[in-house]
Amino acid sequence: MPPVDFHLLLVTDRSLVHGRSLESVLRESVDAGVQAIQLRERDLPTQQLLSLARQIHGMTRDRAVPLIINDRVDMAVALDLDGVHLRASSLPVLVARRVVGQHRLIGRSAHSVTEAQQAGDDGADYVILGPIFETPSKREFGDSLGLAVLADACRHSSVPVFAIGGITRERIESVRGAGAFGVAMIGGILGREDVGKATADMQSAVRTAWPPDLRDDSHAR
Repeated sequence: MPPVDFHLLLVTDRSLVHGRSLESVLRESVDAGVQAIQLRERDLPTQQLLSLARQIHGMTRDRAVPLIINDRVDMAVALDLDGVHLRASSLPVLVARRVVGQHRLIGRSAHSVTEAQQAGDDGADYVILGPIFETPSKREFGDSLGLAVLADACRHSSVPVFAIGGITRERIESVRGAGAFGVAMIGGILGREDVGKATADMQSAVRTAWPPDLRDDSHAR
């Protein structure tokens, strides 16, 4: 399995970019050193999503930034992307693995301790758990889970757990303290006027929380 070697995952939502193109905003983030990107534009028709993924991959590939696409195992293979992220209600991990192979990452969304544990047991490489804090982008998934649930999920998961939902620079240290392997962010970066500065600020906080010489790679696979 490929290692999960990033601690900050930027999840896309083009509705937040204030009329700018998603590609230009992501380029700012890539230039500022974002560690990994998850392309999550679920409402786009296949051809538009394919075109968008191809353009974004052109910029991430040159910088060795992993690009992971939501649900579309076919596009992950067709474009030779770095992985696929499965919703909690999406394909089973084992089915996706047969399609994307052993050399691509498979992430799984989870909204409870049980779902997080099951994702690891099923063979996912990492889990995104949330919403940890209150956030508009995750209201469809119910009330925020809080740090206690995050800590419980991290204790019971056999794979890295990323926290999502209401993550701010000030909250990153508490998320790390709960045992998270990293953070996934949407509005905290894409919703800012200066996406490059927001990326750099979050990167700085992530490096402080998970310093290179102290990173716990026991969950990396």
